[in-house]
Amino acid sequence: MSFFVRPAGEGDRYGFGGATFTVKASGSDTEGRVGVMEQTGPAGLTVPPHTHEGEDEMFYVLEGELRGFCGDERFTASAGDFIFLPRDVEHGFEVVGDGPARALTICGPARFDALVVAHGTPLT
Repeated sequence: MSFFVRPAGEGDRYGFGGATFTVKASGSDTEGRVGVMEQTGPAGLTVPPHTHEGEDEMFYVLEGELRGFCGDERFTASAGDFIFLPRDVEHGFEVVGDGPARALTICGPARFDALVVAHGTPLT
């Protein structure tokens, strides 16, 4: 593992589940410790209930608003808010409001980034 800087707007981009993901740090960059992606979803995007087995997921909301659930808890989060979704707990969310939402998506250990790369559509 070595030091790197990934400048704003750079990173491999993929369409996945109706959102655009830009990989900022993959599991291969971090020896599997963490995956970090910038995620942009259009207004109205719904991410259905799902579970990350053995992987925590976190969002730092950069713009827009997300509304969702984790287990029995409900949340609404907007720019500047941080969301922690623990491993093995069902969760889902939607982009609410008139505009898109953008968030830094952090997963550890890194697994979700590999799923996006394997099953997403590469974007130029």
